[in-house]
Amino acid sequence: MKNMYLFLISILYLLLKVTGTKEIIFGHNNFTEYQVGNMNLILSVPHGGSMEPKDIPDREAGCWDEKTSSCIFCHECPLGSIKNSKKCKVSTNQDRYTIEVARALAEEIKNITNGFFPHIIINHLQRFKMDANRDKAEASFGIPQAEHAWEEYMGFLTAAKSRMTGGLILDIHGQAHPEQWIELGYTLSKTSLNSGIYSASFSSISHLASQLVNVSAETLVAGNRSLGNYIEEQKHSYVCVPSPSNPSPNNGSYYAGGYIVKTFGSQSSGTVDAIQLELPQWVRAAEERSRFCKALARAVMKFWQTNYCSQYNQEFLPC
Repeated sequence: MKNMYLFLISILYLLLKVTGTKEIIFGHNNFTEYQVGNMNLILSVPHGGSMEPKDIPDREAGCWDEKTSSCIFCHECPLGSIKNSKKCKVSTNQDRYTIEVARALAEEIKNITNGFFPHIIINHLQRFKMDANRDKAEASFGIPQAEHAWEEYMGFLTAAKSRMTGGLILDIHGQAHPEQWIELGYTLSKTSLNSGIYSASFSSISHLASQLVNVSAETLVAGNRSLGNYIEEQKHSYVCVPSPSNPSPNNGSYYAGGYIVKTFGSQSSGTVDAIQLELPQWVRAAEERSRFCKALARAVMKFWQTNYCSQYNQEFLPC
């Protein structure tokens, strides 16, 4: 927390690049980027980066400590531990075109709202160098440059949240599951969704659920007021889970949400909610990306207008 606090102070003298009315803040060596928005929406892109600095070693398997039955994420295993690619496997695949999706989505939202622009936070490092959707140890393997980039990314998220009295984070990812559907993660497990027995008060949109006292968890997560519903309304091929058509994954593949939505969403505290978007490759590809981002922008703003603008007493932007 001390490092995070120091980083937020250091924003005051980080290099600022002004493009029109948009401020763009870059972290050290341009490893991270924060486009400052003017609304209560944050777009996070932790796995889209392509930078491969040679002085940051590649993240590989962590070290398994038999005595503590735990993984130690470092390049040189301490005495009593050994590299274990099964028990201490790390994810290193880049989520291709997610940066392009976030930027296009932001532009479409700006067009729809006549000038309101989401905050955008981007990790430009390859995932095998630093994973911005894991805790610090697993993300950086103890390498100072990677640790600093991780701290910058989390600092940018914290700074963006500090500009808002409440709001929503969309954490944008890519996946290659065979179902090719759009997975929306609320930190509700696959088992919980399959059972149909869950509470939104234990999800990453807990604060929103607390404001919508007459709206059930099922309606907000998988029903007619869900983000999945509004995306599917745009085009029949944009199949989502959870949604009215697929309230649960059943036996299909599904990501419930990772470090960012768990840490920065309202699951444990706070007034900023979070949803993880896991996008199949075909909607991220150049052939479909423009159409999809237009549709996603309409869906996000419909979700926003229906669930946020009608319920909050404080001023939200845009409402």
